[in-house]
Amino acid sequence: MTSSLRNSLHRRNHKERSQLAHRTKLGILEKYKDYVQRARDYHSKQDRLTRLRQKAADRNKDEFYFSMIKEKTKGGVHIKDRGNTALPVDIVKVLKTQDENYVRTMRASNAKKIDSLKNQLTTMADLIRDPLVEDDEEGLDEGELKVLREAGILQTPKNRKRRRTNHILFADSIEEAKQLTSQPPKRLLPENTQSSATSPLTEVDLGWKSDERKRKRRKPSRPIVLATESVEDDTSDLDIARDGSQPQTTAKHRLLKELSARLRRDLQLRYAQREFEMQRLLMGKGARKKIAGVEKANGDQESDEEEDQDEIDARKGRRRNTTKKVDEETYKPRVYKWKSERKR
Repeated sequence: MTSSLRNSLHRRNHKERSQLAHRTKLGILEKYKDYVQRARDYHSKQDRLTRLRQKAADRNKDEFYFSMIKEKTKGGVHIKDRGNTALPVDIVKVLKTQDENYVRTMRASNAKKIDSLKNQLTTMADLIRDPLVEDDEEGLDEGELKVLREAGILQTPKNRKRRRTNHILFADSIEEAKQLTSQPPKRLLPENTQSSATSPLTEVDLGWKSDERKRKRRKPSRPIVLATESVEDDTSDLDIARDGSQPQTTAKHRLLKELSARLRRDLQLRYAQREFEMQRLLMGKGARKKIAGVEKANGDQESDEEEDQDEIDARKGRRRNTTKKVDEETYKPRVYKWKSERKR
């Protein structure tokens, strides 16, 4: 047994801030460190009072500064005037007009760049992916498609709930695959109805509209599965061509990212221009009433799409659940209504 362990066995267990049971109502006992802390605090306060008394005794009674009568306090807080003088209302109007013209100029420049980006994205042939090339990297994600719809390059689908069925066809060669993709889709009929369908029938006009035009407009979107080993060599050529178009894909993503930033900047500049115009009008004459204050922008409400009547009937008159995009840095300007006055 070591000496430290042997000595620790006979030591007394000291309890911190021990107090008798019948004196617990008086609180814990004060230790030496508590006394030191209390004494230092007391002496520091006494020293500060002594220094203040010494300064008051040594003060020059004839000492005077003009700031002693110019300065003022409000509610015990010292108020300091920086000496700025308010500009006349006419000059402020001119400055607001200059700011508005600058924002308008920047917005026009930004609009030209947006048109240039739209033209570049429209002329790119790789926006629509080849159905024979199945790769997620070459396709556009949901955010990029959303940017293209906001820019007006792609058309927004009216009915998103309708699911498209995929009909998989098997081909033995590239030529057969191209031939199948060029043909219009055929509806599968049961065996007992195929014979009756091939038999000649007299056409009877029942007043229904023919859907030949709709069939012509439909584009075949069926994936083709190649089944022979010789076709694998042809697909390798497609992979090589796809790898060669990698720089074009990178440029496409870069243009989409820049277009998204330009559209967000155009929204902010438009709201800033309207706010400057509102401030300039508020400085003029005329009674007005505040309708709405400054609020965060919840997307562009001016470019809302018109709902289709079929979509409204399918919802049975209920409101459409739309997710609005929120930009934390963009705020809508205030809305005021001026009293109609007769101009003479």
